[in-house]
Amino acid sequence: MTNLQTISPDDGKYGDSSKDLLPYLSAEAEWRAFARVQKVLLETRVAFGKAEKKNLRELEQALGKFDPQQADAFERDQNIAHDQLAVLEELGRRSSPGTKALLHPGTTSYDIVDTARAFLFRDAWNNVVRPQVGKVIGKLCDLSEDPDAQVLQAGRTHLQKTSPVPFALTFAGYAARLAERMERCDNAFGSLRGKISGIVGTGASIDMVIGLGSSLSFEEQVLNSLGLRPDYTATQVTQKERLSDVGHGLVTLMHVLGDFAGDMCLLYSSEIGEVTSRASAKKLGGSSADAGKDNPINWENIGGKGAVVESGMRVLYEMIKTNLQRDLRSSVQARYQPQGMIAQVHESFGRAHKALDALSIQHDRIAQNLQSVREFPSEAMVAILRGGGYVHPLHGVGHDAVKVFSREAKQQGKPLLEVALQDEHFAAYFSTLSELKRSILQGQLELYVGSSARRVIINRDYAREVVMWTVQ
Repeated sequence: MTNLQTISPDDGKYGDSSKDLLPYLSAEAEWRAFARVQKVLLETRVAFGKAEKKNLRELEQALGKFDPQQADAFERDQNIAHDQLAVLEELGRRSSPGTKALLHPGTTSYDIVDTARAFLFRDAWNNVVRPQVGKVIGKLCDLSEDPDAQVLQAGRTHLQKTSPVPFALTFAGYAARLAERMERCDNAFGSLRGKISGIVGTGASIDMVIGLGSSLSFEEQVLNSLGLRPDYTATQVTQKERLSDVGHGLVTLMHVLGDFAGDMCLLYSSEIGEVTSRASAKKLGGSSADAGKDNPINWENIGGKGAVVESGMRVLYEMIKTNLQRDLRSSVQARYQPQGMIAQVHESFGRAHKALDALSIQHDRIAQNLQSVREFPSEAMVAILRGGGYVHPLHGVGHDAVKVFSREAKQQGKPLLEVALQDEHFAAYFSTLSELKRSILQGQLELYVGSSARRVIINRDYAREVVMWTVQ
């Protein structure tokens, strides 16, 4: 059942699609991650000979009973009023005072918070969002091979028809663009750092607990256990430039998907009508006013999400500021981003996968739209004339001659070649062209696709390779 008692649309409107992110981005996930960091700290303390294994066994038993709700209640207690002290209180009530005293060894709260969020964000990307993005890329690759997509469309620049594009190339091209953005996200999430260096980042407090000169090696070992590297520039907090890199990756990934969604909306329109959705076409009624409309709902929703995701960058940029070693501004901001951005990207790619599954290619409309280009291959004619260095005695170079022929053809409502052949000079030149070039100008645009077949393969192979990479 949808949770209607919430402000965030990620819970109320899109709760079903966000549920897979709950183990990483929810408040409960953070409480459990904080406790996990305390366990690794004690585990490493044992390795450094500064605690006993019996203490670690006690803590491991306490972790099995750790209650995030109780930790939250402790934080709200006026005598505690601190998230990390609340974690220690919850762990401490389930272990001996001696074990509790060994927790939080010279660390400050944001040693725990920033470290926990780094691996939570990384794991949310690797385990939930990346696979969803990969499904969309894989579907686009499949469509580029689908016999149904081996069709020639009218190309469009400035929304004006021009020389043809194989539909398969469109799918493969977007697959490769998304894959390249996926790589950027892999790198950004994989570069998130942790810190175990104390209140101002010097490691002095760690040395007091673990031993003089031990703070760097202790930090490295703790973070290595969590799959992270240290941020040696950290103060009381890790520096947040890397979160901005995560944001950039998500924003550009989302805008590429939004570009594709915009293309689908245009192809879906009444004027073009080259694609539709089997699902929505069957039920209709996408409009509350016009029961006969078939709206591209999913694609329009995706298009709108780009700005929502991008808006998170304002917060991420502000989080870079610390006022010397730290202030509380980023503490507030970090409750919102990049968690919201991650959730919106995940929901959008889930929506895109569903829409691609239902995509229906309308071959009759594609052929109808391409017919006008077959009758008016002006760009191909310019390219062919330029290839031969054609110069008309009155109209000048090929481009200028085609401009004259095009104007006359449109005025007469006739095909371009028919009008051009009425010009004796052009007709004589046309007879010298190869059979291939003459066929193209006669409307056989299947011959005017260049290296597109090879480009489909290059893009598709690259995209599939990226999707199959195992994230370290």
